[in-house]
Amino acid sequence: MNIGFDVDGVLVDMAGYQLKYGEEYFRKKHLPVRNPSAFDIKDIFECSSEEREKFWIRYIWKYCLREPMTSGASQLSHKLKEDGHKVTIVTARAHTTEKGLTGRVFRRMLQHWLKKNDFVYDEIYYCSESDSPKDKTDICINHVVDVLIDDKPENLLSLMGKINIICYPACWNEGIEPLDPYRVKNMDMVYSRIRELSARSSNYDP
Repeated sequence: MNIGFDVDGVLVDMAGYQLKYGEEYFRKKHLPVRNPSAFDIKDIFECSSEEREKFWIRYIWKYCLREPMTSGASQLSHKLKEDGHKVTIVTARAHTTEKGLTGRVFRRMLQHWLKKNDFVYDEIYYCSESDSPKDKTDICINHVVDVLIDDKPENLLSLMGKINIICYPACWNEGIEPLDPYRVKNMDMVYSRIRELSARSSNYDP
């Protein structure tokens, strides 16, 4: 099968990073955490778009280059390849769809980080940050991704019924009942779910 992985929220703990460094940054602005389960730093601290940009200008480089990969993700990628699966990255990482120098820099940083953390993959596709549900759905359908592991409810709900989905745990997808049958807790459970889906696919006789 072709196994698709989201990056932010799946291969890296974006929620933990935003809270940790957001509290450090916005404490000086006298802005406490308002919505800890929100997806975007702007909503977590109810800050202005300008303050959001200032935060990421300061902290984006550490996030892109030095934040550790989710435990077990590298080992999972190797096991999937050993089992004969294709591994595909499908990400809406900020700035990666931009043209020019900024886009090249952010694509190279992501590729460097994946290599640094020994995550093996066959292909990588970049999606629009502002329209990721549509972009991810189009990419998964057009490039025959059989399973997508993602954390963002909008992406998962857009693909539900079209391909297999796996909901990776994040505070912003808690309480979304339609995703409950697809939830896992860690990368070991991702592997078990993929084995089940693979066995089901192998036994399917149309």
